[in-house]
Amino acid sequence: MIENIRKYQGLVLFFIAIVIISLVIGIKDDLFRGGAGGHAVYRINGRTYNDKEFKHLGTGAFELVGGLARAGDFSLYQFLMELAQGATSQEDAAEKFFVGRMILREAKNEFGIHPGDEEIADYIRKLKAFSSKDGSFDQETYNNFIEKGIGRLGMTESDLRELASDAIASTRINSIIGGGLTMNKDAVKSAQALDNQQISGSIARLDLAPFEAGIKPTDEEVKSYWENIQDAFMTEPQRKFSYLILSPKPAAPKPAETIADATLKDEERKAKEQAKDAAVKEEERVNQKELDTLVDNFAVELEEQKGAGLEDLAKQNGWTVQTTGMFSKDKTPNELDLMLRSSSSKGKVVDELFQIVPTADPLSKITQPIAVGKNQWLIARLDGEEKPRPKTFEEAREEARTKLVAEKAAEALKKGAGEAMEKIKSSLAAGKSFAEAAKDAGIDASHVKEFKKIKSSTQPNAASEPRQLFQSASNVDPGTIGEIITEPSRAFIVHVTSREVEKDSKSEEKIKAQVESSAMQNKMLAFTSWLKERTDAAKVESLIKR
Repeated sequence: MIENIRKYQGLVLFFIAIVIISLVIGIKDDLFRGGAGGHAVYRINGRTYNDKEFKHLGTGAFELVGGLARAGDFSLYQFLMELAQGATSQEDAAEKFFVGRMILREAKNEFGIHPGDEEIADYIRKLKAFSSKDGSFDQETYNNFIEKGIGRLGMTESDLRELASDAIASTRINSIIGGGLTMNKDAVKSAQALDNQQISGSIARLDLAPFEAGIKPTDEEVKSYWENIQDAFMTEPQRKFSYLILSPKPAAPKPAETIADATLKDEERKAKEQAKDAAVKEEERVNQKELDTLVDNFAVELEEQKGAGLEDLAKQNGWTVQTTGMFSKDKTPNELDLMLRSSSSKGKVVDELFQIVPTADPLSKITQPIAVGKNQWLIARLDGEEKPRPKTFEEAREEARTKLVAEKAAEALKKGAGEAMEKIKSSLAAGKSFAEAAKDAGIDASHVKEFKKIKSSTQPNAASEPRQLFQSASNVDPGTIGEIITEPSRAFIVHVTSREVEKDSKSEEKIKAQVESSAMQNKMLAFTSWLKERTDAAKVESLIKR
């Protein structure tokens, strides 16, 4: 159960958010613009449903089951999630819930599933929303809910019982459809045994660098390589700007301590210093507010002039417009290499500048005032740009050479590791140790090491061991070598000497829990797949006028 909840944790959180929002503001009536009622909103399997039915069996019921599910009943979460599978918004979830519920009701008749009154009552009595502290059914809580809570949704106790009936039917159909999808206990047992292993052996490492150093392509080879993939070598987009960086007037320096100040008592001196600091901060605040107002007025005037006259407007305020040459994002001029102020993502000015999308409107080339640094504002105008283009061979030469060398080095490493592995196998067959065999294969002794009793939870030493050591060694028979582990800058040859299954007193309990969890997941997936097929076949048509 816990594993299943974790699997759907993101979806559960999504529905919790939906429920909270809907309980606070309600699902809007204008979702389907039903008004007084009678307007057709959906056609499912040829039957038309009106806005009253949609609100009653869809949005209202969606809120009701969502509210009850918040108490912690997983069966209700499952009911909610399965019917609203794939929802991307609150409105979409309510609509999918309604359609899914109508499909489910047709299936109830098809499968002959009609929960009785006592079964429905028993289901409701077991809901956590109506439980007392000791877990028993609380009649008073239930009565208050029926009399005061459910009416807000325009629903009655009968509607709650219908929902309970549908939820029970959903569980039964789920079991019918996914009944044969049980997890094989032996397979679970084998998988658990693999995870519970303790593995010992040795590894030999081959680094990429020596292979890379031996590859020295000629200019002709580099050019031939570049000619086949020219589009892979593009110039960076470049732009140039005119800009203003505006700072508030600095506050006057704090007055120095006078001789008279020095004769004051400590508390008096401290109070006086605090007063001076407060005066400086107040002046800084006033100056900042003055700048903010000027910048705001400047932006308004610039907009009124459709972006024209940036320089003239700036001159009126005593500001000087600066300009840049063409530059790319990775070569930003120092004066524009500024952090955005109060940015949660710690972005930079250049990110904003390169997001400008110029159009025929001159204003599209001018930024709104951007808060930068500690207390500054930046306004920039895009004056020109160079789009990315394929690089000439001269421009791409070194990049192409590096790429060619990297590809050839990777191939050489793979080939070299394969050859070394075959030599090691031959030496092992001749009775030599793994360390001796690795030496015969030309691998330095410093690149050979043993590992002892590693587990699935063991964290490899990233400097000298592969990240997937346990996974790679877990299926290798003792005394043999596994598949080569290849990483971007190195390759490993793994030799396993022993594999022992660690005893676990709770092994049977874990296997049983895993089998049950896997069976539940399989059933849920089968049900949602079945529901999707039924929904597609029903030719659902939305008649809502948006």
